Amino acid sequence: MRTPRLTRGRLRRATTMAGLTTLITGVVAAGPLTPAGAAGPLTPAGARPGCTPAWTMLPAASVDTTVVDVDVIAPNDVRFTENLAFAAVRTLRWDGKTLAENGPQIPIPPRTSQYFEAGAGSYDSAGNGWAITRMHGMTRPDGASSLARWAGGRWTLTPSAPSSDPSVGAASVADVASPAPDRAWAVGQLHGVGYQAFIERWDGTEWTMADHPATGYRVSALSAVRAWSADDVWAVGYRQDAGPYQPLVLHDDGTGWKESPLPDIGPSGRLTTIGGTGPDDVWIGGFSGTEYESAPLLLHWDGKSWSAQPTPAPGPHGTEIQRLYAAAPGDLWAIAYDSTQNHGLRLTHWDGTSWQDVKPQGSQPPAYGFDFYEVDGSGPGDVWVVGATTFTEPSDGAYPYLRSRRLIAHLSCGRK
Repeated sequence: MRTPRLTRGRLRRATTMAGLTTLITGVVAAGPLTPAGAAGPLTPAGARPGCTPAWTMLPAASVDTTVVDVDVIAPNDVRFTENLAFAAVRTLRWDGKTLAENGPQIPIPPRTSQYFEAGAGSYDSAGNGWAITRMHGMTRPDGASSLARWAGGRWTLTPSAPSSDPSVGAASVADVASPAPDRAWAVGQLHGVGYQAFIERWDGTEWTMADHPATGYRVSALSAVRAWSADDVWAVGYRQDAGPYQPLVLHDDGTGWKESPLPDIGPSGRLTTIGGTGPDDVWIGGFSGTEYESAPLLLHWDGKSWSAQPTPAPGPHGTEIQRLYAAAPGDLWAIAYDSTQNHGLRLTHWDGTSWQDVKPQGSQPPAYGFDFYEVDGSGPGDVWVVGATTFTEPSDGAYPYLRSRRLIAHLSCGRK
């Protein structure tokens, strides 16, 4: 999701579930995919007069691809990050008419023979942005992260503060927020003895570690960061001392990071995502309870305090809010994860009165699964959601191959 400039705009949040997961669980029966043109009208609050937006699906011919991030810089400049099979990453750009590769691609680090993938990104303009990358394999710490910078028309891998060498670093970057070329924040968790949350700050030249109060807890992690300005930055995650996990919210008002008090949400919970339209309209989501018996959790900041808000309908055995995008005040999109479903990442919409599940793909054969990973937009009548369509193909063994194709859906009043 696009991060605001220091004087205006919006930002971004994290990656799928534990950070950058692109594997999809569950097996479905094979069958032909029916093209989904317009998937039905939806009139969101705040849409321009005479506009009845409808969903369209962009074509997806290639196999074994998953789109994990979308960043809307402008209606005619939308960036996508796509993970290909095994060790390959591709960035794409929508110019209002066509989807194509976005110039030079993110370089794969030397000696990366195992698994290389990308996740969350953040752009402050067409010419400057960031993407999180991660490596897996026997010769590297599982999930060792680095940050790739888009500047000067190309991608460059940039050493992060937790470790100057991402191939040996023990840090997992979960999210990045870039409000300006010389200002960005990244958050995540340090691995090893005593897992601790970290915050690093980009000054235009290098990343440096920032002090924050979550280091006082036995265990802590940060999963999302949002920057409204240089002196208004939010980060969310969880903390733990002797008891169960508790939601964690940190805020930097320009004088340093402080913990923000929350209303009582029950004995345990975690926060995973941040959305909003401005400093006085901030949404945070996650879950209360445990991962296996969770209830969706949604809180709103009005500029003074946090308050609990209505949530999407929970599944029978647990639901978490994974992503949020606020198109306008009272117009909120969420990706909710139902933990007991094979394809449990569903898209749902709040119109200021009630939540309604939305299926951009329209009517499709039940043999196909649809998982949504990220949502972003430029306003109520211009919303993008990305992820993967999964299906099976016959194999020579006892089990079929599980395959995936990119999923890119667009809510609009017509191509711009």
